Amino acid sequence: MTAIDEVVVINDFASARGGATMVALQAVHQYRRLGYRVTYICGDSPTAELNALGVAQVGLNSSALLELPAGQAFAQGLHNRQTEDVIGQWIRENDTPRTVYHLHNWSQILSPSVFRALRKVEDRLIVTCHDFFNICPNGGFSHFRSSTPCSYRSLSAQCLLSQCDRRNPARKYWRALRHMHLNGLARFGKSRSTFTFLHTRMQEKFVNSGFAANDLVSIPNPAEAWTDDRIEAERNEGFLFVGRLGRDKGADLAIDAARATGQKMTLVGIGDLVPNGSAEETGVEVTGWKGRSEIAEIARRARAVVVPSRVTEPFGLVILEAAMSGLPVIVSSHAYLAGDVVQMGFGDTFDIAHPGHLAEVIGAFAADDERIERMSRAGFANAHSLCNTPESWISNFIRIFEAKLAQSVAA
Repeated sequence: MTAIDEVVVINDFASARGGATMVALQAVHQYRRLGYRVTYICGDSPTAELNALGVAQVGLNSSALLELPAGQAFAQGLHNRQTEDVIGQWIRENDTPRTVYHLHNWSQILSPSVFRALRKVEDRLIVTCHDFFNICPNGGFSHFRSSTPCSYRSLSAQCLLSQCDRRNPARKYWRALRHMHLNGLARFGKSRSTFTFLHTRMQEKFVNSGFAANDLVSIPNPAEAWTDDRIEAERNEGFLFVGRLGRDKGADLAIDAARATGQKMTLVGIGDLVPNGSAEETGVEVTGWKGRSEIAEIARRARAVVVPSRVTEPFGLVILEAAMSGLPVIVSSHAYLAGDVVQMGFGDTFDIAHPGHLAEVIGAFAADDERIERMSRAGFANAHSLCNTPESWISNFIRIFEAKLAQSVAA
């Protein structure tokens, strides 16, 4: 196959703020492990971590839209000219026929202009869709105000009339305007890029919603257990939430369910929804963000993990990290892994539209040691089949890049 000169990874952030950036950084680690030269182009600033890996970095030194003044965020979110200028300059000065490009998230800094910047090299471009921003104006196919999934076709009359934004109607119309601009710049129906998805159901959702790109591939994310040995969850008490403490992630649902059942809930993460009062008073402990080894120690004391997201989780990394460690999981019924969780027997689901349902499931988990042990053993034995290893995951991208280069050279 045609050799790769260099891999250019592009993402809003270089500093890990969430799952998508962590996955983008994991891709960098894997590309470097295989010996490829890597350049990382980000919307924020270069990091010492990537520098230590020998990664060349180019940063816009910007901030996320919510951290900018409103007027600047409005304009920059629609079309960030700096993105186009910086990436365009890099391509002019450094691109070769065997340089490949891997775009991750763009919605918080880079903006739709990233697609115009990459148009000249899109025959060597993979776009990994971590969320739904490439097809849905609000990025989640969710009515955030009613906390329900959305089934409307993007930019249809129903979509445009729906007040789905979590903040206000004006932002919804801004998001719709940005999505129209995105469609004009990305030209998905004509794009020679390869678009990858985290789950086959995610790919189906894109297609059924009118996504017009032709080259689509489902590649599950990599996941690794928090622990090498099975957590004996049946011996433990208390429940665990890992993620951003926001309403979209359902942190408030976890807090309310814990209080309703009298069960201890440990929240690992940062965000706006921090309960008032001490852990002794509320039964809810907030640890802040923790690294993998620290999460593992907390998980060893938990009975199950709760993943109560209001938005559709196209993958749900925490679900598999927990299950592979032997921790049963409780997930929202609209998560794409929900069916697998129940079918493979390592957890249960709840319906966010029914108040009290999560508390019922938590109460049942707390009362049945034998059921918890069965779920624990099932997840520890079988959950790995739902994800890639880091090595198999990156191999999928390398194969796609090599095939694209072969086509490009032949053309």
